[in-house]
Amino acid sequence: MAPVTPTLECRLINACVASYAIKDGKLSPSAPGYAQIGIKPGTVPTVFTDGIEHINAGYVAQTYDDWVFLVFRGTLPPFKGDFWAWITDWLNDFRIGPTTWTVGGKPFGQVETGFASAVLDLWPMVLAALKPIDLQTKKGIIVTGHSKGAAMTFLASSLLKGQYYKNLLIENCCYAAPLTCDTTFRNNYNALGIRPFTVRYQNEYDIVPFLPYVPALDALATAERLSRPEHANLTINDAIRARQLKNDYVPVGIVRYITTGCAIEYGERAEKDAWDALLDALLHFRFSEIVEAHAAVGRYSTCVCK
Repeated sequence: MAPVTPTLECRLINACVASYAIKDGKLSPSAPGYAQIGIKPGTVPTVFTDGIEHINAGYVAQTYDDWVFLVFRGTLPPFKGDFWAWITDWLNDFRIGPTTWTVGGKPFGQVETGFASAVLDLWPMVLAALKPIDLQTKKGIIVTGHSKGAAMTFLASSLLKGQYYKNLLIENCCYAAPLTCDTTFRNNYNALGIRPFTVRYQNEYDIVPFLPYVPALDALATAERLSRPEHANLTINDAIRARQLKNDYVPVGIVRYITTGCAIEYGERAEKDAWDALLDALLHFRFSEIVEAHAAVGRYSTCVCK
């Protein structure tokens, strides 16, 4: 039998997995997921990094079927230790609050400052990586990322379509994206015509796509009180909740919800089932399942590539 060619979505999650292996400004062909990306023979990805300890990173790759992949890396290390420390780590990404995002010199909406800074720091290198490519001979650019990298994809897509490559097909397929942008950003993003080409995969039990959604924080607070011997909120406190009330972050694009059985749900049913499943996991203290659901090498890989 001839080998089965991976789907585009499978290749993209493998591109995300490979991005975690970026080291010293390079991406080794032996990196997990690299062989499944479908990189054009005779080309190598152009890697870019920035920030303290190169915390912001990604790459541009040309594919054998004439796509250009723009990949942003997430930054969270593999989870070890206390669940509440992991949650604190994630909530720290939202501690600065929103900032105004601009496209073409015009206000585009409010976005999370940490994610905005990461994209802007890398952006000159992104443009430099794209410049040598004859984009007119390509199908388009697909922007992808997992976790924090997924948050960055919406901002990058808005710049590509709204400012730099208005006549080029820009697609976005990301995994485990946290809430990143406000309603104004989403409306302007949709007005660019990108929404039909923007898909965000979300695993059952993954809490990150609900952060920093206030009802999710309330559910976390309840779970924390019930699960701690002292019945107190040491992580999800009033100050955190009050800070997030100032945000108006909303999901962007079209959700594809992955159940534990690898079924894919869409639309309102997907949104409801995702929330109901997470709430049940929190209130029954299934914290390890919540963390495992966020991993790029978990169901995001196995189910999408099934």
